Amino acid sequence: MKDINRLNDVFFKSLLGDEARKNLTLNFLNSILNRDEHNYFTDINFMDKQQVPDINEGKAPELDILAKTNNGSLINIEIQIASQKKFSKRALYYWSRLYAYQLGKGHHYRELKPTISINLLNFNHLPYKTYHNSYHIRNDETNDILIDDFEMHFIELEKFKFSDIKKMRNAENWIAYFSPQCTDEEREVIAMNNPAIKEALNYEMMFSQDEIKRRDYELQEKAIRDYLSNMYDSKQEGIQEGIQSERKTIAINLLKANMPIDFISQNTGLSEQEILHLQQSLDK
Repeated sequence: MKDINRLNDVFFKSLLGDEARKNLTLNFLNSILNRDEHNYFTDINFMDKQQVPDINEGKAPELDILAKTNNGSLINIEIQIASQKKFSKRALYYWSRLYAYQLGKGHHYRELKPTISINLLNFNHLPYKTYHNSYHIRNDETNDILIDDFEMHFIELEKFKFSDIKKMRNAENWIAYFSPQCTDEEREVIAMNNPAIKEALNYEMMFSQDEIKRRDYELQEKAIRDYLSNMYDSKQEGIQEGIQSERKTIAINLLKANMPIDFISQNTGLSEQEILHLQQSLDK
């Protein structure tokens, strides 16, 4: 598959959401979360996303990859291709649902485990130049962390820039791998020094030869194209409606100033019929 979209949900979940390649998921997590030998995640179990119950009359979360680590921490990895202005609220909502679901009836708060949210975004969302921003709950004055249970990461791929491939850290290797700005030749160079990235590239060939996965992948690509096309059309319609509304506002002000209809038409682009209709609405 040429020009494979590594942010396609089907491919992404197949690569990092499968027991057969959980070694890659562990490598990804330990790299992105900057874990060292003292707090490495050593094992991970993928969870059925249906285990997160819906709330009556509430919105059910649509999780990409949900897993539990060897120390009980819950991790949700999300891919988002299309820009969403309120994505921070969505990310917090998903995190809160995942954190709360742990506590069944009769259970104690001490049983709650840290919950980590990792969001890979193919658009700019935060007002910072840095491409990787992480959040915790801290004291406003001392900056001390209140509790380790909350951890949220935003990785904005469009902001990621790299120069010397051979000097990149493991986290940067993974971000470069998923970044649409990275070329296949650059990924091959990264793979020479990173076995996990090499394994990911090798899996791409296996993925491309699986007819069922390829079909699901193509259906997802079509859905993405259709969504982006609809978003573009809606934006263009909104722009045109805004222009038309501004023209009408100008025309109304000129009518109030008793300017001739032909003059108003020439200066707003509205037809004389449209201007007469506006005049009638003012006379009512």
